[in-house]
Amino acid sequence: MDENSSQIIQCPQCGAKNRVPAKKINMKARCGRCGSALKPRGESGQPPGGYMFRCTECGAKNRIPREKVEAGGKCGKCKQPLKTEELFEPQPLLVTEANFDAKVLKSPLPVLLFAWAPWCSTCRAFLPVIDDYARDSEKLVRVAKMNVDQNPGLSSRYNIMSVPQMFVFENGQFRESFPGAMQKHEISLKMAPYL
Repeated sequence: MDENSSQIIQCPQCGAKNRVPAKKINMKARCGRCGSALKPRGESGQPPGGYMFRCTECGAKNRIPREKVEAGGKCGKCKQPLKTEELFEPQPLLVTEANFDAKVLKSPLPVLLFAWAPWCSTCRAFLPVIDDYARDSEKLVRVAKMNVDQNPGLSSRYNIMSVPQMFVFENGQFRESFPGAMQKHEISLKMAPYL
């Protein structure tokens, strides 16, 4: 990392995102909102404290320490067990009308849904980019693919008039859509507010 670059670090106390210059990363950087000490992100891009995981019962966000992910845990708000096994589902996930509610709307992670069609050459060319983003964002974002020809009900429900197209869902709600022919770093920038 060069001296003029910076990194966005989320405060472990208040959740505020802070831009920290590279030369101050290993120093005692403080949150601009609450003044708490900031720690640099781990290798996967997540703060060293663990993963952000939404409770599928009440929708509250919970931070799960890395060492306790496999053991599960309870929601800090409603005390229901967290379904942490969903962090380990293979990606990208194939979504159909039958599993859409369970895999997208009730997802504990933000969802990036890629709508495509087999006859679309742009879609086929873009599939490796989606697969690559899915590998890089594992345990942070649920990446899903939906064939619009095989799921006309969902295509109609979300007004999919052209492909490729991407949709973002968080906490069971549609947040935004954007055209699907993007590079991986552009997708990362679009998804950053949901992490």
